[in-house]
Amino acid sequence: MQILKQHWESTLIDLVKSANERIYLSSPFIKETVVDLIVDNKNDGIDCKLLTKFTLPNMNGSGLDLSAVQKLKDNGFSLKSIGNLHAKIFIFDNQAIITSANLTNGGLHRNLEYGVLLENENEIENDFLGYYNDKKYQHIENEHILKAQDLLSKLPKIENSKKIGVEMPIFAKDLEQNLSTGNQKVFSGIEQLNLENFTTLAINNQLKGEFNNSKEPDRTIARNLQELRDIGLLEFTSRGNYRKLWN
Repeated sequence: MQILKQHWESTLIDLVKSANERIYLSSPFIKETVVDLIVDNKNDGIDCKLLTKFTLPNMNGSGLDLSAVQKLKDNGFSLKSIGNLHAKIFIFDNQAIITSANLTNGGLHRNLEYGVLLENENEIENDFLGYYNDKKYQHIENEHILKAQDLLSKLPKIENSKKIGVEMPIFAKDLEQNLSTGNQKVFSGIEQLNLENFTTLAINNQLKGEFNNSKEPDRTIARNLQELRDIGLLEFTSRGNYRKLWN
């Protein structure tokens, strides 16, 4: 076992270079500069997976760089989002890091972090894959990245970027006008519920009559819920249950 504190960039690079079979990463906050270190040093043709927190508040602040997500996607990583992710786990073949550090410059250098590098820890890999293969967590596809990028570009600019928090709240008044018609209707219905956590039954009842032009209104609502989830505005908490991620 090796203890990892501050300034462990060289260890990360060595582990990336040594991985010949798989690289599995779990980090809610990711910066493009750290992703560059990974993609520039990883071997071709290996299994690469990422778990992150693909939510609009996380992307609107200083937590998650969309450019980093896109770069990982472009370089062979399969991506999934967990809305309440906090675990930082990095697996390179049969070696695994469990740490307090995110894949950010602060995590590698500035912050007081603490972690361990372990050998032959199959249980950690099994746990990672258990989360990754859980169907309630959605894949992050290129279309989701583009839609989130477009929506973020239409939100009010934050004047002093130095004051940006890791997550910045998203306000309803800034969102609704920038959504598609179907998304707007469902978004408005969720707002009218005035609940942070809600059920599909509640939103279906709230929107009764709003989708009369659809042969299957409940399916249309479900599709729009999925689209709002895909761009990081909703978290799927359990079957039939959602949490809104805006204020």
